[in-house]
Amino acid sequence: MERSSGYDYELTIEEQYVYRFVTNNEIRYEVKFVPSSDYFEAYLDMEAEIFEMVISVVDNPFGGRIPADGRIATTIFTIFEHFFLPQRYALVFICDSSDGREQARFRKFSNWFYQRTIHSTDLAKFDRTAIDRTTIIYLSLIVSRHHPNLIRIVEMFMQLGEEEK
Repeated sequence: MERSSGYDYELTIEEQYVYRFVTNNEIRYEVKFVPSSDYFEAYLDMEAEIFEMVISVVDNPFGGRIPADGRIATTIFTIFEHFFLPQRYALVFICDSSDGREQARFRKFSNWFYQRTIHSTDLAKFDRTAIDRTTIIYLSLIVSRHHPNLIRIVEMFMQLGEEEK
C-alpha cells in the first residue's frame, strides 16, 4: 500500500496497471491505465506508449450520489504520478458520458489537472471533442513536453475520429 494525504491504494499484481482504493464511506474505486495504441493505428511506425485513464466506482454500497471528498482527487493524482511520471507515457483521458454529466466531468478533470500541475513545466494538456452518434465525447491528452514524439502524438490525438467523417 502507498501512503499520501489521500487514501491508501494498491497496484494489483494480477492485473497490470490497475490501482484500487477504498474511501472512508466504503466506496471502492479502480483507476486503470489501459493501453490504447489501437486508437493510433495509422501511426504504427511510431513507438509511443499511449494509455487511456479510466476511473471507475466499483462499489457504492449506499447508492446515490457520492459525497464530496477531496481525498479522492488527491489519491487519483498520486496514482497518476506513480504511473505516468517515471515513464513519460502519453495519456488520453475520456470523460464518461453514460449519464449525461460528461461536460461537468471534463471541467472537474481540467480544474484538477491545472491545480495539481500549476508549477510543472513538464506536462502539457491538449483538449478536444469528438462526436459518437449524437453524444459529444470530451477528450484530453496529457504528455510530457520532453516526449521524443510530442508533435506526432499531438497530431494523432487531434485527428482521432476524423477519418470517420
